[in-house]
Amino acid sequence: MNTSSNSTFAELVEQQVQMLSAGRPLDAFDRFFASAGKMYANDEIFAKDANEGRRKQEPFIASAKAIRGVIVDLHISEANEICVFRNQTSFEASDGRWHQIDGLCWQQWCNGRISEERYYDGEKMRDLISIGILSTPEAFRNGLRSYS
Repeated sequence: MNTSSNSTFAELVEQQVQMLSAGRPLDAFDRFFASAGKMYANDEIFAKDANEGRRKQEPFIASAKAIRGVIVDLHISEANEICVFRNQTSFEASDGRWHQIDGLCWQQWCNGRISEERYYDGEKMRDLISIGILSTPEAFRNGLRSYS
């Protein structure tokens, strides 16, 4: 499972969710994202590796005055090392206004790290939820394109 400790896959996912819920998304990213991990946004490549993913996310996260982490609907497929959850975090921008996130995060893990992350929002998120991604995330390895 995780080569650096004796944690089970479910325990690692729970640790990640705790960090996200505590408003520490960059810490969670640094701790759990594989260096060669890929990120997708609505099935389009967002980052080809962890360095690119962090570089693209850091300015937005760092500019937040406050982050209220809210992770719901977590489902873990232990045998497949896959998890899925809704991210309904809100953050305070530099102008003092609060912004709400509503996205679905699907993750494939390998050796205690996230090797692939697919993030969905809007209509694609709603479509995936309606066809069962929250209860059977292992059936969605190729994202929404397989089910369109």
